[in-house]
Amino acid sequence: MKDIRLAIAALVILGISVFTTAVVFANTANTTISSQISSVISLLTTNGTVNVNVTPSGSGAQTIATDTVTVSTNDSSGYTLTLATSTATTGLVSGGNTISASNGTQTTPVVQAANTWGYAVQGVGGFNASGYATANSAAPSGTLKFAGVPASGSPNTLANTSGTATNATTTVYYAVDVNTSQPTGTYTQTVTYTATTN
Repeated sequence: MKDIRLAIAALVILGISVFTTAVVFANTANTTISSQISSVISLLTTNGTVNVNVTPSGSGAQTIATDTVTVSTNDSSGYTLTLATSTATTGLVSGGNTISASNGTQTTPVVQAANTWGYAVQGVGGFNASGYATANSAAPSGTLKFAGVPASGSPNTLANTSGTATNATTTVYYAVDVNTSQPTGTYTQTVTYTATTN
């Protein structure tokens, strides 16, 4: 008995102790935070009405005026901008009189003939790469090329982008060319721009 007491005392003196190790268990769980950002797009034009007034001459006089279309979208695939008339007709109309749409197309625009109207977007399709902005109002028919605005249901694409856009602009040039055989009047047609996310 004395030997046992001495052995315990020796262990205490040496600082040796006997203990039990506790086992700790841990679990983890993950949560995914998901937020779907909806695609939005806006479309503005600088002019509610584009005035392309012409004082005709015998051989034909041409006036060019502009409309600026502005598109913004957060869609990472970009947008497509098109134009067409709002109806199945394409001429400028005043009562029973008409100024016909140009015979040119966006792919193959033509120099404007007298008593026609048309549009151009510089550098798009077959349109001239420059010159529209500096053309003189009510000047003799020039060498710039124009196309007829297509009827509703068959729009032409003016721009096609591949990313987001903030206030991206497209300038559309409208021209009317008439000679003195065209009856007087205020001729109108409605053009519809459509911006669609890709």
